[in-house]
Amino acid sequence: MTWVFDRGFGHPRGLVGRLGGALMVKGNSEQERRAVERAGLSPGGAVVVVGHGPGVGLRLAAAAVAPGGHVLGVDPSVAMREMAASRCAEEIARGLVEVREGAAERTGCADDFADAVISVNNVMLWERSRGFSEAFRVLRPGGRLVISVHRHVLGVEPEVLRDEALRAGFEQVGLRVRRRRFNSPAVELLAVRPSG
Repeated sequence: MTWVFDRGFGHPRGLVGRLGGALMVKGNSEQERRAVERAGLSPGGAVVVVGHGPGVGLRLAAAAVAPGGHVLGVDPSVAMREMAASRCAEEIARGLVEVREGAAERTGCADDFADAVISVNNVMLWERSRGFSEAFRVLRPGGRLVISVHRHVLGVEPEVLRDEALRAGFEQVGLRVRRRRFNSPAVELLAVRPSG
């Protein structure tokens, strides 16, 4: 059973990964929408979506930064990159969305690249201290890091995320555990890179 969950959700690949991606579309859409809203995106902005999965959040972020913005999705899974590229084909053709191999610890972005970094149901797969440091590096001063994750897959107490964000240099770190009707609670973190 662990093998199936890993191939479907943890490290999606093959047919099982595609089935997992289809379930992610249904199960994560509300979290993706909330994360994009909390990122405070606006037209012309730049955003990095870490572990974008099947691309639901990429499309939502693209709508928020259009016209003139840029959404970069990074994911280590070939299956998820293919699903996201298919879902976002129009946005990719317009130059609004880019999908490439990467992870929280290595986005391939320049320093001060993004107005926001978003991660939905992915932080449990990070080497977190490196992931938080990378998010801090690629964010512009005043940029926002938004993380949302199902409580049951997090693997640590939610407060650990807050402490790790503070250690990476973020400020105004807000953390909440939001109850949901049909799923486990969502842990939501919003952190800001200092402006000065």
